Amino acid sequence: MNKLKRYATVVALSALAISPISPAQAAEAELKTTPLTEVLNLPRASFDNNLGDFDVFTSVFMDVWGALPESPVGTISKGETALTAFVPTDRAFRNLVKHLTGKAPRSEEAIAAAVSTLGAETLEKVLLYHVVVGNPILSPTALQANGASLKSAGGQNFRVKVEGTKITLIDRVAKHKNAVVLLNLVDINKGNKQVAHGINQVMLPKL
Repeated sequence: MNKLKRYATVVALSALAISPISPAQAAEAELKTTPLTEVLNLPRASFDNNLGDFDVFTSVFMDVWGALPESPVGTISKGETALTAFVPTDRAFRNLVKHLTGKAPRSEEAIAAAVSTLGAETLEKVLLYHVVVGNPILSPTALQANGASLKSAGGQNFRVKVEGTKITLIDRVAKHKNAVVLLNLVDINKGNKQVAHGINQVMLPKL
């Protein structure tokens, strides 16, 4: 975490919005404060052959926070701030590259390089669109959230559609395939104020 701490600044929480969902769980005061940066491999990007983890997200996050050290994306390193992050897998970022370019890079390093060409400011908006500040939303609550509209940390909303156990997140770009929550990657960091759920597509805000 040393690299992250070098970039650490006071986050402008006034720019972040509170989630409209109020989960039925333990009081926030009882939750621990381990930040998501401790559990999502965020001290560094260790590219491998597993497209089901979060190495590309790590790389993008570090690049954005390095280029924009006062960005609110740094909130996920501050465990006292309650939030829920919907984190795209490496495969999700490869899908994004294919959506934008028509080509699907084979290696995680190539995927990250292609994504980085979007620029830090654009990627900041994309990352913030995946974060909802407020009491953590655990999977049982999400499964009861059909029709909910969540305001992201970037100020734009996305909608939740639930069909059985399938949770779809509907973003702001009509021609882009919507993200689905991966049920084998839910409630990451449960018991803390910050939780994450893996998703199979990168959500896109209006840029």
